Amino acid sequence: MNKCKICKKEVSAKHVKVCRKCFLAQSKYEVVYCIDCGKKLNKHACYRGDKRCRSCARKEQYRLHPETNPMFGKFGKQHPRFNGGAEVRKRFCVDCETLLNHTACYMNNIRCKSCARKEEYKDPSNHPNWINGLSYEPYTREFNESLKESIRDRDNHTCQNCGKKESEELKELNKKLSIHHIDYNKLNCVDTNLITLCSKCNTFANADRDFWFAFFTELINSLLLV
Repeated sequence: MNKCKICKKEVSAKHVKVCRKCFLAQSKYEVVYCIDCGKKLNKHACYRGDKRCRSCARKEQYRLHPETNPMFGKFGKQHPRFNGGAEVRKRFCVDCETLLNHTACYMNNIRCKSCARKEEYKDPSNHPNWINGLSYEPYTREFNESLKESIRDRDNHTCQNCGKKESEELKELNKKLSIHHIDYNKLNCVDTNLITLCSKCNTFANADRDFWFAFFTELINSLLLV
């Protein structure tokens, strides 16, 4: 039988160094931290009188008594990561030739994540934003540069979602701000269906179309009322 460090009463469990009564009395006033990493110990560790967290205690145990480590003395074929003696070689993406890390699992480990996605979306119907080829429909003659410029002037050459200026877009991408069809109908080119967006926001608007339709409709109505 062990004895409590504080009150010297006998405790039943072998691993317990402080009785429950003394532990509860102590826990109200002091918080115990790991002496190695400084991590706050939980109430069970405090109750046992531990000075280290579980991770640091295991490291200390393996340092003082390496034979207690289950991997101690296991080399070559005995090691759990033994791969049959095959040489571990670096793997590169077959498209962009970037180095693949050990967790790469795209396209049977032959492509990086970016190239694997491009390969998958070669068939556009695989893309989550695919809507029966709607993006391939041609624009009308009415949707010309003159109309686009008038919409940009109306919106002060500013993205109506993030507030990005056209001068910033020209500096970064060397292109003007985009004109977005709010209802996604390329044949509908009335002023109330067109809004100025930067390239990034225009890309975002291609997903979750019901949300962006409602959002831009309310936004354009508030702009026209001003």
